[in-house]
Amino acid sequence: MRFLSEEQRKEVGFQYVLDSLNILTPFGLDEKKNIKPFKKENRKLLQREFDLIEEIIMSKSNNARIYNELFRQFMKIKDIRNTVKRCVGGECLDEVELFEIKIFSMICEEIRGLVCDLELNIQEFALKNTNDVVELLDPQGKRMATFYVYEEYSDKLKEIRNKKRSIEEKIYKEKDTHNRQKLKEERLEYVVQEEQEEWDVRKKLSEKIRAYCVIIEENILKIGKLDFVISKADIAKQYGGVKPIISSDMTISLKDGINPEVVDLIKERNKGQFTPISIELCNGSTIITGANMGGKSITLKTIVLNLLLCQSGFYIFARKGELPQVEFIYLISDDMQSISKGLSTFGAEIMGLKQITESVKRWDGFVAFDEFARGTNPYEGKKLVKAVTEFFHRFNSISLFATHYDGVVNDKMDHYQVKGLRDVNFEQLKRKIQLEKSKSVKIIQEHMDYRLEKVTGIDKVPKDALNIAMLLGIDEEIYRKIKELYCEEE
Repeated sequence: MRFLSEEQRKEVGFQYVLDSLNILTPFGLDEKKNIKPFKKENRKLLQREFDLIEEIIMSKSNNARIYNELFRQFMKIKDIRNTVKRCVGGECLDEVELFEIKIFSMICEEIRGLVCDLELNIQEFALKNTNDVVELLDPQGKRMATFYVYEEYSDKLKEIRNKKRSIEEKIYKEKDTHNRQKLKEERLEYVVQEEQEEWDVRKKLSEKIRAYCVIIEENILKIGKLDFVISKADIAKQYGGVKPIISSDMTISLKDGINPEVVDLIKERNKGQFTPISIELCNGSTIITGANMGGKSITLKTIVLNLLLCQSGFYIFARKGELPQVEFIYLISDDMQSISKGLSTFGAEIMGLKQITESVKRWDGFVAFDEFARGTNPYEGKKLVKAVTEFFHRFNSISLFATHYDGVVNDKMDHYQVKGLRDVNFEQLKRKIQLEKSKSVKIIQEHMDYRLEKVTGIDKVPKDALNIAMLLGIDEEIYRKIKELYCEEE
């Protein structure tokens, strides 16, 4: 079962969402790194993930100060998992490692108190008490961010250090070179004894800490989970995400869905606003038609992105959404050539199709085809697309095709069209372009209606390609010839 390749996750904007998460701890980063779509049998766990995000969003709106302090504690955390592993394995920890355990345990106590202040009452975020570990590594009770092998641990160690200090004072006062050398040799004996006693102390401390390692490991997981869920809540709020409804059947309902990467790109380039996508999909084949520049590819990628986000335990970026849990997500698009190891675009599409057909025969999933068969001649391409849409319409998976071919929709399939330039006054638009020829493409994009409209299966693809060619200044004779050919065909 597949949920897109790494390249495709970048292509649809999933990696952009992950990269936008403001994760502060090494444990939260591991949560992100190991993210996987929830399996159908884990529906309750997926729903729980949505509930956790919802709880955090509501909590953050009233507790900004506490969350700021929580973030401050997160930023102090170092990755101590290797130290814990050594301790569990029976190793004697050195002073640096004992310091790491002490500091982490102190931070755990701070975070535990902050979570209690938030009154979240969420088991996944309820840290275990590590105060016993702190007291073990802080026998003086000063709660300072330091550690050394304190004399409070051993009377023998205290006695050795006192004798060593006494000799060091004598060395400082002694003027005779020979006597100073004898004192230094005597001091060296106490240094060896001190190191041995310190090792014995550290060994005993390591053995005592080993009993708390299960608690420490549990806290590591809970801190990572808390950090990750807060990040998911923040990005949901940033882009207006909502809690999705998990559909009980193979239907997708998306209201005003967006793609954050495209939204930010449009904003960065000052090219207007992203047109939200609304669509209803069910099992079988659904067709989206429209000419180039109509936003069909962005539509497909936005749907794929939100489906993958939902399946992975994120809020979706839409005003409302109901999506199913699927057993695979496939996308055949124009990135195929770059990942096909030398095959032509068409060859890569066919290899991908072979894998997908095996999946739809066995499981229920989602497949998106972006201009399938673009790599062959139009005559054959149209027949291929028609055959593939009819084949996939037989199965329970949701199959979505974006195409510019006419005549591939039968009366049993849902059909959407990109409105495009249908309602534009071409004479006015042409005059506007003539005044600013250097901005012709931008002007056309500003007038393009990217909204989807459900139509009857017999509706033909709008001839926006011809209109765009005319607006961009194609030779009049070529334009007339193309129009004649359209009329002959019709």
